[in-house]
Amino acid sequence: MGTLGGLALIVGIVAIAGVIAYLGDRVGHQIGRKRMTLFNLRPKYTSTIIAVGTGMTIALAVTVVTLATSAYARAAFFHLDEINNRVNQLQAQADTLNKRARETDVVINRGDLLYEQYLRITPEMSRDEKLKELSTFFDAVVQALDRRYVRAGLKPSRLRSSDPEVERKLQQTLADQRVQGFFLRGPVIIIAIADENLFVNDPIHFGLNTYADERLFRVGQTLASVEVDGGTAIAPTIAYGQLQGIVGDEAIGLGMPGPFSRALPELTPEHDRRMRDSIRTGSGRFYLVAKAALDIYPHTGAIPIVFALQRTPK
Repeated sequence: MGTLGGLALIVGIVAIAGVIAYLGDRVGHQIGRKRMTLFNLRPKYTSTIIAVGTGMTIALAVTVVTLATSAYARAAFFHLDEINNRVNQLQAQADTLNKRARETDVVINRGDLLYEQYLRITPEMSRDEKLKELSTFFDAVVQALDRRYVRAGLKPSRLRSSDPEVERKLQQTLADQRVQGFFLRGPVIIIAIADENLFVNDPIHFGLNTYADERLFRVGQTLASVEVDGGTAIAPTIAYGQLQGIVGDEAIGLGMPGPFSRALPELTPEHDRRMRDSIRTGSGRFYLVAKAALDIYPHTGAIPIVFALQRTPK
């Protein structure tokens, strides 16, 4: 039933209600004039009861006729809950199918690093120098993304750093209070990140994330440890993976960009064999620890680590 059909139904209901009210009033009026009584009631009460009863009878008759002749009415009266449940089921199926279709066509996932290079800005630069560097970086990102992702189905970006709206946003990025706080502590790095999932036929766009480029770990610092028992033929491979995950999470918490938080172990087969032998032939409690292989900053781009076996977790 379309919009016109719904309007016609409303008009029909209003008209029927008017007819029922009119007929009930006329019947009550005629009964009142004849001074008829019912159940020894006064004539005016009798006329009221008959008027109301007449209206109810007419309404019931109209309802019965409507139910007998209209499948829509029968469904609305007796199967409304079933219809609503079915509608909800179909809507859920449609949402699932739409989500699956969208996810299948995803080209870039939210949070992906879109440009391998980063921009490093120092506090000593003037405001104009900072804006010039950021503008150049922005244009380089746009050109790289157009070359890489247009062929994958995305629409090319029409944004340029010289556009007034883009320039205003770049200025806001540098003037942000959080970024200004970073500059008080040292340099800042900026990376291009996907700010949402991008699907086929979406225009290319991205976000600029800022990080304080300060030292997160010093060389030789113990970053994480896992307890192991001596005298066992343990294969430390699982422990290596646990340590890498712990180190990555710790780095993110300290301000490392998520895409740069991958722990890169420096582990030779000989080193691995010596640790396995030490665990197998030893006794008591050992700790497999991950240490920073060098001073690590966000601009390091990853977290080089070395594994060591020792009696204490630090």
